Parts: sequence; C-alpha cells; structure tokens
Amino acid sequence: MTIRKKLPAIALGVISLTAPLAAAGTSTAATAIEVQADDSSQAQDATLTDRNGKPSGTLSAKTAAQSEKVFSTGEITGKRFSSIGLSWKKESAVDKGLTAETRIHRNGAWESWRDIPLELDEGVAEEAKRAGAPAFYTQDADGVEVRFASPSGSLPQDLRLSFINPAQSAAASSPARQPQSAQAGQPDVNLRKDWGADETLADPGYKTQPSIKAALVHHTVTGNNSYTQEQVPQIINGIYVHHIKDLGYGDFPYHFIVDRFGGIWEGRKGSVEMQPGTAIPGIVGGHAQGFNTNTFGVAMLGNFEPNNSEGGEDTGPDPKPSDAMVNSLADLLAWKVGQYKLDPEGTTELVSAGGGGTNPHPKDKVLDVPVISSHKDVNVTACPGGKLYEMLPDLRKQVTERLG
Repeated sequence: MTIRKKLPAIALGVISLTAPLAAAGTSTAATAIEVQADDSSQAQDATLTDRNGKPSGTLSAKTAAQSEKVFSTGEITGKRFSSIGLSWKKESAVDKGLTAETRIHRNGAWESWRDIPLELDEGVAEEAKRAGAPAFYTQDADGVEVRFASPSGSLPQDLRLSFINPAQSAAASSPARQPQSAQAGQPDVNLRKDWGADETLADPGYKTQPSIKAALVHHTVTGNNSYTQEQVPQIINGIYVHHIKDLGYGDFPYHFIVDRFGGIWEGRKGSVEMQPGTAIPGIVGGHAQGFNTNTFGVAMLGNFEPNNSEGGEDTGPDPKPSDAMVNSLADLLAWKVGQYKLDPEGTTELVSAGGGGTNPHPKDKVLDVPVISSHKDVNVTACPGGKLYEMLPDLRKQVTERLG
C-alpha cells in the first residue's frame, strides 16, 4: 500500500442525493442524505461519478489549498452497515495523487476522520470486473461521510460507494459443504461456514490448477489493528461480500487469513482440501496480479506498514504481527508447503500472466523468488507491510523447523 497523506480539515456542507454539483469555491447548504433500501439489512449503494468521471449529485466540490480539489459525499445516514467499499470502472485512470478519508457515525456521534486506502492489496485480479479499494471495516455504523482530494481535480469513472452488512446476510441459511477430515500436519482451521460465507454468492464448483510452487504472504489493511476476536468473522465476511458484489470476483481473493489472535480461517473455497495427487491439486486464487497461477495466498488481518494511517488508525513506527499470529502463519505454511514437498528456504520460478496495474512484469516473464515470498516480491506494492516483510527470513526458518 502507498502511504497517503491526511486531507486538510475543510468544512463542507452536506448535500442531498439529487443536489447538483457545487461550483468550485462555493458552499452548498442542504440536508443529510437519508439512505433508503429495499433490503432491510443492506443500505443502498451510492453512485459518486458518472461514466466520464464527473461527480454525480452525491458529491460536492471545493478548491482547497494549493488548488487541490476536494469532493465530499456529505453526511449519509440510514440503515446499519459493518463495512464500506469503494469501486470504479476497471479500465479507469486514477489520479496518482488521489486520497480519500471517511468519518463514521455510530452511537449517536460522528467519529474522527480516518484515511481510506485506495489500492487493493491484491491489485486488480484477472477475474475482477471492477477496480476498487479494500473493504473498510466500520463495525456497527449507521452513517458515513467520505471525501476525496485530487491535485488534478479528477476522479475515477463510475465511482461507487457500497454499504456492506454481511452480519445480516443470508449466510446462516446458505448450504455449506461438509468439513473434511483433518489432514496430516493440519493446524486448526476455521472453515468458511465459521465466518458466515454465503455460498450462493460465489462461483459454483472449484477453480482448480495443477500445482502449487510458492506461498505469497499479504496483509489486508481493512480497518485497524485493534479489532476484537468477536469482530474477526464480520471483517472477513466484509472482504468476501465486497470482492464479489462490488468488484466482481468469483470468490474470496486469498486462500487463507490469519488473525492477530492466531486464528486461521479458510478463504477461497477448496483451499483446505487442495493437495497434490487428489481431485483438487490446487486452487487458483485472486491475490496477486499476474501471479495467481502456481501460488497460494495467505493474508494477515491488519496493517503492518510503519506509520501508515490507511485503513483506520495510524500503525505507528513498529506495527509487528503478534506472536500468536506469526506462530499460526508458520503452522499453516508448514502444513501446505509440506504437502507440496517444497523447500521453505528454497527458491522457485514463477511465470507472469501479464503486466499492468501493480504487476510490472510482461507476460511470460520468469521470476526467481523464494518459495515463501510476499506480494511485494512479485508486484509493485508495500504489501505485506515493512514489519511483516522483514520477518520473512525468520519465518522460513520456523517453517523448516516444523517440517523437521
């Protein structure tokens, strides 16, 4: 993730859904947007720009210092939600200087502004139909305001704000596959049903591949690093719903997620069952642009880039993963790396499926990478964060020790 600056504090008037765009340098006085929805569990999404990137009636604009233009949704209130998502046209150009932040209404009060990351950890996967930002965890909120700052005054095409409330989705009543018997060396893994996956949303069946040659470690940057154990399933479910409904993925982007309490969670369907010599020798993920073939992705739930306020609270100078998180990551990697008979401290060759976005490597470019690598080893990104990345050499040794 790129470290993004905080926006200046600018008092912007709230607007209605049908209010026209305010001219730069002028104020707009109106009432707050009241979100209505046919589904009582889900607030209605808001369209923020048209197909040409021009602000719709949900945005107002004002010229800030150094001629930077700021756009605001105004205060949006209505049904409850636990995450918000931003998405836009996949082919849309995005101003490299564009930043975003939000403030949440909860328990009768507006909270402080928080930076929103505008780059997905996994880039724009080949299977995605739209580009966008990570699901931003808001916990139990009933109002939001989002504002953008752009040096060039430009916004992505068909920019949308989505309200995600998987805690009240149909997941509990959805059919879930039966858990498989524990495999040799398998740590405790929470299955998709444990975080409430609505299996009717994902593509049916399994997206298989012949083999696995490397593991790629990520971080999610989805809200903050101080989430509670009880909030973990809701955060994971928010990632799932956002990627499928807003971004057009076929399923969860990562194969596994590890939380700060040491919990291991199945992400993409089939990830637990996949092993060589079976009907599911590998599962194709959506976690690393151009390098989803022959890899599996493990995402650490949190933000491990120093002094980064994207995704919520500022991480400070030393956002290290907890010991419980690292131990579980090592257990998980030892299980899967051992299944595929890979050398945890060795290297392997990965072939790029094509450049573009966060992937600078053209199609068929061969990279020599560690068997246990990270997202930044194959794409241009800060993921999995500096503090997690510097722990990878020791992590490889821990995996080797576990394999004996």
